[in-house]
Amino acid sequence: MKKTLLFVAIVVAMQMKINAQVTAVPNADFEQFLISTTTINGPLDGFILDSEAAAVTGTLNLGGAAPYNAIDDFTGIEALTGITGLGITYNTAVTSLDVSANTNLTILNTEGSTSLTTLVIGANTNLSQLLIPGSPVGSLNLSANTGLTVVDIRQTNSTTLDMRNSNNANITAFDARFNPGLGNIFVDDCAAGYLTTLPWNKDGASVFVNDASGCPSLSVASQNELTFNIYPNPAKNRIYVASNLQESQIQVYDITGKLVLKTQMQFGENALDISAMAPGVYLARILADGKSQTKKLIIQ
Repeated sequence: MKKTLLFVAIVVAMQMKINAQVTAVPNADFEQFLISTTTINGPLDGFILDSEAAAVTGTLNLGGAAPYNAIDDFTGIEALTGITGLGITYNTAVTSLDVSANTNLTILNTEGSTSLTTLVIGANTNLSQLLIPGSPVGSLNLSANTGLTVVDIRQTNSTTLDMRNSNNANITAFDARFNPGLGNIFVDDCAAGYLTTLPWNKDGASVFVNDASGCPSLSVASQNELTFNIYPNPAKNRIYVASNLQESQIQVYDITGKLVLKTQMQFGENALDISAMAPGVYLARILADGKSQTKKLIIQ
C-alpha cells in the first residue's frame, strides 16, 4: 500500500511538472545559485518554473566565489526576464552568454571572463552600462542599444565597433583601449567635440568614423594627438598610466619643482611603483614627439 501511494505521489509530481511551464537549467551550480540566492524554489532537478524565474528582480552577481565563478553554462538565464543587473566576473569557464531575452537589464558586467568569446546582447534599449573588459568577445554592434551611457570594452579583441545608437552625446564613460586590431569605431558624429575629450578613450590607431567612407574632418595630427590617463588618482603604492602613443616618457615633479620620477613608457597601460614617494600633490608630465601634457597626481 505504501509503495502504491509513493508511486502515485511521484506520478502526480511529474504530471504537475509537465503541466507547469519550466525552463531547463543544465548547469547544477547555476541552478543551485538561483535556489540559494533568489526566490526560486527547488528541488535541484535541472529545471526552474518560469513563473518563479520571471518574479526575480534586482542584480545577480556570480563573480568571485567558487563554484559560481566557474559555471560554464548559463542556459536558463533567459527565463529571468525581470533582472536589472548581471555580473559574471572573473569566470574562466564560460565561453558564450546570451542575454537578449533579459530586456530589463541595465547593467551587464563580464569583466575578466577570459574565455567568453560569444556575447549576444540583442536590442536591449534599457542597457545603460556594458562592462566587459578582458572578455574576448570580438567586434560588437551596439547600434540597437540606445540607452548606453557607460561602455568599457578594453582588451576584447575588437576589430570594429558600431556605436551609432543616436545616444553618443549622453555617454559618460567610454573606453576601447588595448584593442590593437580595432580600426574603425562607428559613431553618431565623428566630428563631435565630445569625442576629443575624456571620457572617450581609445587607442591611437583607432579612428572615429560615421560610415565606411571615414571622417574627412579628422586630420592626421588630431589622430596622433598625445593623450594619457592616470589611475587611480588619488593613489597609494602604484599607479597605472595609459598612453596612446607607441613611445613616451613620464616625469613626475613634487610641489617644489623637484623631479622625483622619470621613466619611459610604451603604448597602452604602464604600471609604476610609487611606494617610495611621500604623500602629497605632484605634477605628472608626459612627453612624446616634441609634445607634452601635464596632470595633477595626488598620492595618499
